[in-house]
Amino acid sequence: MKTAVTVLQEMMIKMNKVPEYECIAQAGPQHQAMFEYRCKANGVTVTAIARSKKEAKQEAARIMLLQLDKCGLPVPPPFCHGGAPSQTLGPSTSTSSDQASSIGPLSSRSYVALLNELCEEYHLPAVEYELTADTGPPHARHFTISARMGMYERHATSTTKKAARQLAAEQLYTYLKGNLSRVTKDFVEDDALVRAHEKAMDRYVEAREDLAWRPNLGQKIADYHLDSEKHARALEALEACRELEAERALAAVVGALGLSVECYELGGDRGPLSVLCLTPTAPAVTLAARDPSTAAATALRYLRRSLAADPEPPL
Repeated sequence: MKTAVTVLQEMMIKMNKVPEYECIAQAGPQHQAMFEYRCKANGVTVTAIARSKKEAKQEAARIMLLQLDKCGLPVPPPFCHGGAPSQTLGPSTSTSSDQASSIGPLSSRSYVALLNELCEEYHLPAVEYELTADTGPPHARHFTISARMGMYERHATSTTKKAARQLAAEQLYTYLKGNLSRVTKDFVEDDALVRAHEKAMDRYVEAREDLAWRPNLGQKIADYHLDSEKHARALEALEACRELEAERALAAVVGALGLSVECYELGGDRGPLSVLCLTPTAPAVTLAARDPSTAAATALRYLRRSLAADPEPPL
């Protein structure tokens, strides 16, 4: 089947003219850029927006053919008004073809988040997303995502999986809001988006807390004095805590160093063994003794030798 650009080109050649195309704008982030193309032919100018230059050019040619058809020129189907294909959608299914890319940039709001909040607030089943189609050449792939909630399902196609997912969620959300408007009239979208953002930030913080400690590879020379000040505070804490019991003294010293103490009790044939770990450190520092007090005293001796300007000989 001929494309809109090919059909328009053949029409204009028969009239001894050539259509002019120009990319006049690019908007949006790099991973979700939108391109605007302008087409001039036979004294008519039209523009179209899509997610790639190729799609925008094809959409501009398609709109131009519709305009030329209005002017009375012989435009072959399916690019004329009478030959445009139509789609019939059932009550529980919906599709969004490649023409969805001509509707302009996606809204900045996340319909996936809105749909999740709507389902959670009104105790609806969770939405399931599934990739149902992946077509097109590598440079112009099209992904079709289905959004299903119970018996209701919507499909959407776009040039990225993320965009297709958002479009499918938008269609399902719009359908549910329209049909449940009487019982969901107190659902405030702005508040729902705020709640979704807070939940996402909480999950991010939890994920960050679960990460293992890593050394600071981006330390600056201007920050070196901070380590000297921490070292001085730790030495002061060691001197001030000489009369305290070992466990309390250890807590004060590691607090001055910005560390923490993890205690474990290990069983064995010769009795329990107390293990202390100082975290975060590189390399890891782990000490053990017969009881927590002795293990703390061992840790204090280790810190005293490590922090001393002239290290003492090992005991």
